[in-house]
Order: sequence, then C-alpha cells, then structure tokens
Amino acid sequence: MKKGFCIFPFLLLLSLVIFLSFSYSTTTDQEITKSYINSDYVTAVSLLEKQIKEQKLKGSKDERGEYVNLYKKYLLLAHIYAWRLNKPDVALLRYQELNELRRSYKEASKFPPFELLYIAEIYEVKNDYPKASERYQYLLNELIDFKEKENDDFSILMSEDLIKFLKYQIDNLHLKARTEKRYKPLLTRLKLSSQLTVHFFPFLALSLVPTAEYIFSPDKPIDLLDKIKQSPSDFSSMILNYALILAASAGTVDESSEKAMEAYLTKYPESYYSLQLRYLFYKFYKESEQTKKAEKLAKDFEKLASKRGMELIIGPDKRFSSPEKTWETYRDALIAGDIDLAMECYMPGRKGHGKVFDALGREKMKEIGKLMGNIHKVKASETMAEYMIIRKEKGKEISYGIYFHNIDGEWKMREF
Repeated sequence: MKKGFCIFPFLLLLSLVIFLSFSYSTTTDQEITKSYINSDYVTAVSLLEKQIKEQKLKGSKDERGEYVNLYKKYLLLAHIYAWRLNKPDVALLRYQELNELRRSYKEASKFPPFELLYIAEIYEVKNDYPKASERYQYLLNELIDFKEKENDDFSILMSEDLIKFLKYQIDNLHLKARTEKRYKPLLTRLKLSSQLTVHFFPFLALSLVPTAEYIFSPDKPIDLLDKIKQSPSDFSSMILNYALILAASAGTVDESSEKAMEAYLTKYPESYYSLQLRYLFYKFYKESEQTKKAEKLAKDFEKLASKRGMELIIGPDKRFSSPEKTWETYRDALIAGDIDLAMECYMPGRKGHGKVFDALGREKMKEIGKLMGNIHKVKASETMAEYMIIRKEKGKEISYGIYFHNIDGEWKMREF
C-alpha cells in the first residue's frame, strides 16, 4: 500500500465543524440541510430567507451567538443565489445586507469582514476588476490590522495565511486586467513546503465555507471525481474539494486520487490551493521515487512562478539551514532594515519583535545589527538547539541565551 498524506488537523477541524453544526440544529435547519443536499435550492433559500427574517425580528441577549448564527445563514443564502441559482446580483444584495448588519452588532467588530471576499469574487467573475480589487484590498487591510491586534499565535497564523491568499487573488486581477504597464506582484514569495500552511491552515478556511456541513450525506455517498467536475469554480467549492482530495489521499495515493488531483487542477488551474495540492503530490512523488511525475510538477511550478513574477519555495530555505545561517540572515536583515525578513527568522506566530522594530525604525535596526556578534553553541539536538551571545553593556559583558527550533528542515528562533 502506498503511503498517503497526513491530514489529522483536517479531520479534527472537520469533525468540529460538523459537530457544532448539528448540535444546535433546529427543525428548520434540518429542512434546509435536506433541501440543499437534494439540490432543492429554491426551497433552501425560501427557508433561509424566512429564518433570517424571524431571527432579526426576534433578537437575543446572546449577541455573539446571534451574530455568528445570522452570519452563517447569510453566507449560505448568498452562496446559493450566486452559485446554485445563478443570480449573482441577488447574492450581492444579500452580502451587502450582511455587511450592513455588522454595524448593529458590537461583537461583529471582533471579526474581519470576510463577506467582502465573496463580494469581490462575484465582481471578479463579472469582470468588474476595479470593484473586485477594492473589496479584496479593503479586506486585506482589515486582516493586516486584525493580525497586529491579536496576541494568540493561532489567530496570527490564520491571518498570515489569509493575507497571502488575498495578495494572490489581487495579483490574479492584475494579471487578468493588465492595468499596469509593468506587473508588480504583491505576493513575491510563497513557501509551499511549510507544513503549517499545507496541512493545517487551508482548513481554517472551512469555517468561512457556508456549505462545509453539507458535504456528507448517508443517502448520497461522494463520488469525488464527479463532484469536482460538477462543482462551480467558486472559492467555497475550491476549498472544499481541496479538503476532500486530501482526505481521500490520507491512507494512500492511488489512481483515483491522482485523477481527482488532475480534475482539480483542470477546474482551478492557477488557484492558491492548486499550488498547495501540486506541492503535496510533488512531495509524495519525490519520496516514493516517482521521478518523472515529480519533475512534471516541478516544471509547472517554474512556469507559474515565472508568469506571476514570484518565488515558489518547495523545499527548506537555505537561509535557515542551520542556527548559524539563521542568525546570519537575521543580522543581515537588521542591517538592511528588512523587518519582514527579520521576523521570518522567528518561529511562526511570533510578533513581539515586529512591534519593537516598528518603534525603533530602520536606522536603529541597522545600528543594532552591526553591533551583533557571532553566536556560540551550548547544546543541540536534531529538533532544538541552544546558543549564546555575549554583548557589552555599560562596560560589562552579558551573555544571552538564544533557542532555535527545527521546523520542516529550517531553524527558527524563539523570541529572546
């Protein structure tokens, strides 16, 4: 039996999504589910419209729970209008209602306006690139601001992945529209070999997919290849189908999962998640010594990278190949005043030093970098290493400990 992909985080998150969906379902919710699964979309939207109206009139003391529930209903309603009933203009109205609903809920300010992603998507399909770009850019700015306000690693990492996705989408628009004489990508570098990005964070997007709880039905088993071919080309379907392929490839990569991959790449040829999927199969082919298949995907990466003017990293970054190399990269980044690169030397999710660098300014960063000496190893294993650095402060030598962790073949620092 061939070895497949490791997708434990996906199964965990999917189970949570389904559990939460069914634990609090009402009779109307069950009718909506049944209608959607049976492709009776007219009945589904009728029930959703009625449910939303009743909930808005009723109100609740549980503001957070009420808002989240309404948010999910609106996303599903607009999604059905846009992609199942082919009524994008009606979908836009529902998304706009949802966007306006935010203003009446204090809890809503704690969440980025993800509905703008779907509004932008519809404008992009309608070839209205200026309006699409405006919505993408606004959401991107909101996510960057959200990331700066958050303190927990989970929210920070989630924001970082969605920021990459949005930059990728904005670059798509520029490539389609060619509004600039010289195309300049926002996303200049994407590390596909990050296990956090490939195995975990794509599935955070499931919480944004309004149809996530309807993908399994005991009465209608999934024919994955057929499902991909018949799916619309929207974001929600793109994310769900990606998740299903990974789930199908968890135990083994066989002919059926390879055909599913080919169908996915045909349906969403240059999407953000098609890059992730290509990488997973590329890695599998390399590890199982299927050289020709790996080389074919490697050529695809080269073509896409060249077309988009970006760097696609499909292996460990040499700049972080050892604690010494990471330290050298870090010191060079400080001297160059490159905050992004300096922060990349830290473990994912760390942001304390980013605020410090912003406060210091580039000139002070440069001064600090020039004063930094070499690090000296104290002890090391395959996964963690302890180093020390000696600095002179007020005429005295003071030693500082620096800890490095090996993450997917790259050595990253803890904050020190």
